[in-house]
Amino acid sequence: MSLERENLVHSADDARGTGFEAKGVSLAMRVWLAVLIGRLAGWVSRLAGFGGSALPGLVANRLAPGILGTLTAGLAEGAALVTGTNGKTSTSGMAAAMLGQQGWRLVRNRAGANLISGLTTAVVEQVGWARRPDAALFETDEATVPRAAALVHPRVLLVTNFFRDQLDRYGELATTISLVERGLAALRPGGTAVLNADDPAVAGLGTDLPEGVLPLYYGLELPAAGSGEGYDTADARLCPRCGTPLEYRTRYYAHLGDYRCPGCGWERPPLMVAAVAADLAAGLLRLRVRGEVLAVPFRLPGVYNVYNATAAAALAVAWGLPATAVAAGLERFRPAFGRMEPLPLTKGTAWVALVKNPAGFNQVLAAVASDPAPAKAVLVAINDRYADGRDVSWLWDVDFEHWVPRLGADVRWWVSGRRARDMAVRLKYAGVERAQVTVTEDAGRALAAALAAAGSGRALYILPTYTALLELHRRLRQQGLVRHFREG
Repeated sequence: MSLERENLVHSADDARGTGFEAKGVSLAMRVWLAVLIGRLAGWVSRLAGFGGSALPGLVANRLAPGILGTLTAGLAEGAALVTGTNGKTSTSGMAAAMLGQQGWRLVRNRAGANLISGLTTAVVEQVGWARRPDAALFETDEATVPRAAALVHPRVLLVTNFFRDQLDRYGELATTISLVERGLAALRPGGTAVLNADDPAVAGLGTDLPEGVLPLYYGLELPAAGSGEGYDTADARLCPRCGTPLEYRTRYYAHLGDYRCPGCGWERPPLMVAAVAADLAAGLLRLRVRGEVLAVPFRLPGVYNVYNATAAAALAVAWGLPATAVAAGLERFRPAFGRMEPLPLTKGTAWVALVKNPAGFNQVLAAVASDPAPAKAVLVAINDRYADGRDVSWLWDVDFEHWVPRLGADVRWWVSGRRARDMAVRLKYAGVERAQVTVTEDAGRALAAALAAAGSGRALYILPTYTALLELHRRLRQQGLVRHFREG
């Protein structure tokens, strides 16, 4: 269901109620029936071969409007929302691993269904009658943040970053930022806004928070990592206070870095949680948390994953966790499917990374380029369904011209999906030889060929958009290479 249609459904439900009130049915009974019938709907949906990540929530909310807020209201440690353009799933997973070190029982939308229906499904299926969870941790779509925050009144709201993403859904960045601002207004008194200080658009949100809400800023202090790759695709070049172009002391990628405005003097806020050293080749990350520097084994590639880890640590600090839980949680964390997850094959390993906007795609290509393997296979699957974004012109903002020469001389490409030919044209203009590219809209055939290439010794990277990721996951699950999302 599209976000617009889902919001209309929920708004209509809120307006008319269920009819139970006139029959004298108590709120507790309505909620109990909504949970029971919602769970039954989910069971039937899964039995029929569907995912069941949204239907239970839709059914439960129809029977008891606002049930998401009702079921989260009594959680002892409250709720946290994680939002932003990139990094929501990985950051939520890392934070959950940290909270698990404290023995907390969490409600999570683990499968990544991040609209109201997905959040509601999570509480309907995970909030039990005998022993209630301690807290809720929800990955939340940016456009869903205002309604989700109004229902759960989160204790913590974490914002990762803002990049241009699916312009046909969100419009320009100003629209997305305004939606998240409305969510911050619903933070409970004494709550915390966890903000990426390295993103000027995110850091700017900390200057006008509700009374009683405090900002907690996180970011990187890695001078050697500031390559500034892809600055042409920077989406926040101007000071959010006065509009003057920002000056950067260090840029990590796109518009993320340590900046200052020469016009009004505004600069990156002081970091309360920071990554101070990262040797990704050696698998080591150092985080400064509460003034203490933690050395943590960390084997995920890419600066963007360092940001995810730092964000998760900041969320844990906002929730009052000790540094030991932060370190142990990061060491224990395993990425969700499609978030640079390694898939062990009979011969070698395949890496799967979701690509959905220029900034994220550039960072994934940077991670691929850092792989010293002499021969690589790259499968790119591009769809243009609603969840992917109908407009695929964003592919021309990905800096393939920069990255293609850095991937190595021996690279085979497979491009698939509904917009496979668009992707092939983009590679042609980036200088990839026609003989290196195989084009097929059939994702199954492309996957089979790419897996065969991996079996012959090539390092395999699978880079799909969202709906292509779901299709590839289904095919990989049929081959026993991955588990169902609900089992991950």
